[in-house]
Amino acid sequence: MPSKAAFAVALLCCTSFASAATPPTLGEDDYKRLAVLGSPAISPDGKQAAVVVSRVVWDEDRRDSDLIAVDVATREQRTLATGLRGLSSPAYSPDGTRIAFVADEGTGSAAESQIFVEPLEGGAPKAVTHVKDGVDAYSWRPDGGAIVYAANDPEPTRTGADRFRDSFVFTTEPIVAQSAPRPDHLFLLDLGDGTTAQLTSGEQSFCGDSISWSPDQKTIAFTLCRNAILNDENYSRAVVLDVASREVRALTGRSMWEGDPIFSPDGAHIAYQYSNGDPQINLNLLYVTTPRGGVGSPISGAIGRPIGDAVWSRDAKSLIVTAPQGTTNALYRLSLNGAYARIPIGDVVPGIPLSTTGGAESPSLGEALAPDGTLAFVATSTSQPLELYAYSPASGATKLTGFNDAFAQYALATARRVTFATTTGVTADGVLYEPPGFSPQKKYPLVVYIHGGPTDASMTIFDFWSQVMAAHGWLVLRPNYRGSPNLGLKYQRGVLYDLEDGPGKDVMAAVAAVRSRGIVDPSRIAVCGWSYGGIMTAWLISKYHIWSAAVSGASVNDWITDYGTADDSLGDADLFHGSPFTGDAAEWRRASAITYVRDVTTPVLILSDVGDNRDPFATSSMYWRALRDNGKPAVLRVWPVAGHLPGDPVRLVDVYHYWIDFIAAHFK
Repeated sequence: MPSKAAFAVALLCCTSFASAATPPTLGEDDYKRLAVLGSPAISPDGKQAAVVVSRVVWDEDRRDSDLIAVDVATREQRTLATGLRGLSSPAYSPDGTRIAFVADEGTGSAAESQIFVEPLEGGAPKAVTHVKDGVDAYSWRPDGGAIVYAANDPEPTRTGADRFRDSFVFTTEPIVAQSAPRPDHLFLLDLGDGTTAQLTSGEQSFCGDSISWSPDQKTIAFTLCRNAILNDENYSRAVVLDVASREVRALTGRSMWEGDPIFSPDGAHIAYQYSNGDPQINLNLLYVTTPRGGVGSPISGAIGRPIGDAVWSRDAKSLIVTAPQGTTNALYRLSLNGAYARIPIGDVVPGIPLSTTGGAESPSLGEALAPDGTLAFVATSTSQPLELYAYSPASGATKLTGFNDAFAQYALATARRVTFATTTGVTADGVLYEPPGFSPQKKYPLVVYIHGGPTDASMTIFDFWSQVMAAHGWLVLRPNYRGSPNLGLKYQRGVLYDLEDGPGKDVMAAVAAVRSRGIVDPSRIAVCGWSYGGIMTAWLISKYHIWSAAVSGASVNDWITDYGTADDSLGDADLFHGSPFTGDAAEWRRASAITYVRDVTTPVLILSDVGDNRDPFATSSMYWRALRDNGKPAVLRVWPVAGHLPGDPVRLVDVYHYWIDFIAAHFK
């Protein structure tokens, strides 16, 4: 008979073995451990890639970031800057001796984003700008002796009673605006003597993402909007600036929907993006013209998907571009004659996941391509959070970092692309997350988790919150309904004049496809989403009655109210037949979930930020009151912050805590 000590040792060994054999599942607290990577940049010699790595400081409710340089060949890491807030946009100097980036200078409400420059041979980063309202974008001059940046027009200093004379003419600003937005202008900072010269002025405003120098340093290409009002960014055009004379010249003569012009390395061409109408319902195409001007030629049409970003190859004969394709982002090499070839990077999805959509933002390419063809990018897969990769034509794609390797210990959901037929004639797709330990012989609760946009797309990424839902033992379905840009223009354009009924049919077709597998418990099906996902949720609980629970976040429940209060009223009008005040207001009411509150039979949790400018809190409040007045089960929970979704980690986790708990309570 074994001794008590031997028995205890044996029991401990068995317990340890059982623990090792049963990996943990994800919970909301694990969000604190997730490293977020972004803004990849590569050195001019292609030997080093820099990436921003952000981590949660939970008790301070913030994210701090490090700038990490990684040797592409050896994967050896070097920390260039650490513990900074607002760190973004690293860019190597043209000669590779320095690196610039944007980060916050100052503390609390006085902190503003400034440009820092750090010598790579050693030395601390130093702020080279001290702009009162911060820097929005920047670009090294080709000789490395200066930086051009975009920033707000300085606000006039007011004294005495003038401090309180702050009325302004209100036009299409969001309803919560308390001042007229000041235009962004370009400024040239000489890094030698530290002097700054303002290059543009007036009511027109820099907009877009890129500032591009001509190789001879005489001209700058950028995007100009007619003012600084976000809603009016539709009125954007590609322009070129003569640095010496300060003259700004339109590149094509168009007045809308252009953006992000970039000079070719030989200075002979400018590539820019253009959609012939609202990009919600029109393809965003890449055009190439010359610095002399003119519309030029569209070269990306054969890809058949909206272009996200673009960067020139060193020989100026092609560009690398991104576009959504199925349930991934694709990278293509695109020739000037329109011929294209997909760049093979494996099963990973390049880009930064959007926290509420299940999709991924288009990869940022502007600083990511070296002259030798090495491309740096961040990417994810269904079982792996973001990491840094490098691609070269000779060696393919290589994973360079393992900042999130700890997540390999978890029992994760498997995720697969699923397809379903739609009434548009297009076979649509989506992503189905199957819970850890999934068996096709069992039936599971189903959560239909709808992406936003509508021009986002659900992709096969490491979607943290889908994984947490699946860890509860639920199937999680992320369907791509019409309006999604990943399945071609016909499907994307299918949302035009049919904002919810048609997309709702697509969602239900996806649900039917999953139910046909015999794996869904029909008594426990929930629907949820944020932004357009919240809009669709409110619509679906009015029209279909299979749901146990619903969570509608940042929803537009009354389209006319949204048109009158939001920061994107032009986008609303483009999806309908024009303004509700000059056209068919009944069309707007027919598309509004608030019209159908008497038909709701599902308990619903409504979530919103009170300072949301995109989908204003007013429509969520109206929807809750309408449901309450009709005796419907509804709860409205709000966060006292600005923005479309809480950006701080504690509140973001808080959103999903109440979201998931509400569904769990109604699945019991």
